[in-house]
Amino acid sequence: MTREALLTTPQPFTPPCAYCGHPTGAPVIVGVTERASGPPLVQYACPTCATRHGAGPSPDDDIN
Repeated sequence: MTREALLTTPQPFTPPCAYCGHPTGAPVIVGVTERASGPPLVQYACPTCATRHGAGPSPDDDIN
C-alpha cells in the first residue's frame, strides 16, 4: 500500500444512470441481468429517472 492510498479520500459510488447516462450519487436499482459466469450486472438510475420509468425487480425482491 502506498502513502497516497492511505491519505486520499475514497471516491463516492456514483454509477451512471441507465436512462440519462449522468452519474448519480443516489442510485436506485432498476434492473438486474443474470450472467452465465460472474456476478449479476446491476443497472442503476437516478431518482428522477427511476420514478419516471419505474424500478424492476432487484436481487433482494422475492418474486412468486
